[in-house]
Amino acid sequence: MNLPSTARFILFGLISVSALFLNQCDESNDQPADTNPGPEFEVSDMMDISAGNMPLVISAPHGGTLTPSEIPDRSCQGITTVRDRNTTELANEIKHQLKEDFGVEPYVVAALINRKKIDLNRDQELATCGHSVAKEVWQEYHKNIEDAIESAINEFGGVIFIDLHGHGHDIQRLELGYLLSNEELRESYEGAGDEDELAEKSSFRNLLSVNSDVNLQDLMTGDQAFGTIMENEGIPSVPSLQDPFPYPNEAYFNGGYNTRRYTSEDYPEVFGWQIEANYEDVRDSDVNRNEFAKAFSKAIMLQLEEYVF
Repeated sequence: MNLPSTARFILFGLISVSALFLNQCDESNDQPADTNPGPEFEVSDMMDISAGNMPLVISAPHGGTLTPSEIPDRSCQGITTVRDRNTTELANEIKHQLKEDFGVEPYVVAALINRKKIDLNRDQELATCGHSVAKEVWQEYHKNIEDAIESAINEFGGVIFIDLHGHGHDIQRLELGYLLSNEELRESYEGAGDEDELAEKSSFRNLLSVNSDVNLQDLMTGDQAFGTIMENEGIPSVPSLQDPFPYPNEAYFNGGYNTRRYTSEDYPEVFGWQIEANYEDVRDSDVNRNEFAKAFSKAIMLQLEEYVF
């Protein structure tokens, strides 16, 4: 990524939450027949899109509740249908808090359609089980993400992408997914792995390729790492300085389709991560969502000061 000398490479992130249980179809693998959408069905009504004025794009793909009859419930093998409760509300609370505290607003792309109809954090075929109307929704959702990224890059030179999700694991903490496994996070922290390989595999690859002043471990567990700041603000997080890696027997989501796609070399001006938010103390009430949003806003702005200004 080549930027003019007068430009600053500003990058923000966007968080992602995955579900806990799998619902699979019959072994026959029959696909539901396509349904012609009714006159009142609009693809655009299946998502909530908010334009921003800062280089931060937040996707919340699994919080929707709409169940349009034009799209049958998914029933193909390998699917997950559990909804990430209150993640759309969490994304909107972040947007509100950033405006209140700093006078800026992120781009937000949030699903309103239920995950049992479509999974917007999977590749198109698995996301839709091959249904044509569902494919239209999937394509429109990702077009809105791409449009937001392009707009932010045009104005700021770069963008952080956050894919926001909610987990149901026993340990009540944020799981920050940088596309590295439990073992790879441990190896990185202990200096036992190949740092270059881990950096290339991680969702920080694009940032690290253009900024030699930062390293992967500092981005994940340093004093100014996102997780460390969230911990300092009372929101338990892994990885962080306080909790550098999940143990092998601890459930942990390390990032899904959206994080892999939008932090890949196909989007060289983007880096980011997936956020899996716990339900208790984060997503379960208006008060807790507000407290999370305050901490998030501070953490994201402090990272900007640390790595950009």
